[in-house]
Amino acid sequence: MYRNILIAFDFAKRDFKDRYIGTGLGQFWYILSPIITIFIYTVIFSDFMKMKMNIIDSSYAYSIYLVPGILSWTAFSTILIRLNSSFEVKSNLIKKINVPAYTFQLSILITEFLTFCISMSLSIVFLILIKHPITWAYIWILPIMLLQTIFVFGLGVIFSLFTPFFKDLKEAVPIMIQLWFWMTPIVYVKDMIADKYPWILVYNPFYYFLHIYQDIFLFSKIPSFRDVMITIVIAFFVLFLAGFLYKKMIGTIKDII
Repeated sequence: MYRNILIAFDFAKRDFKDRYIGTGLGQFWYILSPIITIFIYTVIFSDFMKMKMNIIDSSYAYSIYLVPGILSWTAFSTILIRLNSSFEVKSNLIKKINVPAYTFQLSILITEFLTFCISMSLSIVFLILIKHPITWAYIWILPIMLLQTIFVFGLGVIFSLFTPFFKDLKEAVPIMIQLWFWMTPIVYVKDMIADKYPWILVYNPFYYFLHIYQDIFLFSKIPSFRDVMITIVIAFFVLFLAGFLYKKMIGTIKDII
């Protein structure tokens, strides 16, 4: 197990180096991409469109609300899409290299979590630049990021196990992700749907991670014990389900990829 984790880190290191190989800016894109994202949403929504929220007294209120949701969703959706097609993309390596198939999936997780950390770190820099107060509550961002990553890893593994049998899942998952995005209060506030469609929030597992980020960024609010326990249960239930299905199905999958 330990050896396989080390191999996963080695694959992740190669993936991290090779992603922008051949581009002029190289690995600088890992920093530039989230900076551009933060800049676009800050300028367009807080300046050009004059969109303000009455939740906090700041001309950047909407950006402060929006940035953690956009960055966390980007990490979530990227991992899910990459894992969904991971057996197809890595089929040649899975057949040639004598390591468990999950090793390649772990390498995807490591790469994307590192990218997620870079993005969230830059969002903190953004808050400092606009003189938004930073408190000890922000320490909670990292464990929630870890729990979110565990959750999406389990979910991505589950989808990847069924995609070789149902090829349409490769096309259906990106569409599902788009629908999921608009059913999550990332670009709009939860009050717009909470009264009329409360079930959208109750049965949306990503929302339980999202609203913790938003509370921390907007109010420097430490997550409640209940909120943390919900995210833990969601993350590890999906992870254990993924592990159970993986053991049952991986032998058959290796025969058909």
